[in-house]
Amino acid sequence: MRTLLRRLKSEESGFTLIEMLAAMAVLAILFAIYSLILSNTIRDSSTVEDQSTAQTEIRAAVDGLAQDLRQAYTGDSSMSQVAAISGTTLDFYSPDRQTPMHLREVQYQLTGGKLQRRFQTSTDTNGFPWTFPGTWSAWATQASNITSSTIFTGKYLDSSGNVVTTSTASLVSGVWISVTISPRGSQGRTYTYSTSASVRASQ
Repeated sequence: MRTLLRRLKSEESGFTLIEMLAAMAVLAILFAIYSLILSNTIRDSSTVEDQSTAQTEIRAAVDGLAQDLRQAYTGDSSMSQVAAISGTTLDFYSPDRQTPMHLREVQYQLTGGKLQRRFQTSTDTNGFPWTFPGTWSAWATQASNITSSTIFTGKYLDSSGNVVTTSTASLVSGVWISVTISPRGSQGRTYTYSTSASVRASQ
């Protein structure tokens, strides 16, 4: 009888302190592993999102630039649609989409790894010669994390339509735009987005 009572008491006593400590240690290890997996998942998700955002941003910026450039216009053959071009700058004229129409002078520049844009709008709407106030909008960043040292390449044609090597802006018939970016968290991985835009013949 006494032996039975001792067994019952031992079964009712529950876990020992050592057993509790061992269980807590196992749980702590499991929580640490779970936290590490969750942290890596969140970091990887954030990296993918940053890369996707950067690619969408540069694609929209380049497409918008090309769309403006394809509509380049001055209204007179004595005024070139492209005012200036270099590997890092582009200056051209393009109409706004208002009625009556104003002409915009649009400038892009690559500086500090950023593609920036600004413009000024003509004060008149009655065509060439256009009057510009010299008041520019602030530079607006269109895309960042750019690793390209140059992004604009002009195609030049003379009055006979022959390809020439001159860099005279008035002979620009088209522009090749190629931008390489390295988004945050990409570990040096780069992405390049390119397009071309033809400039309409002088009016």
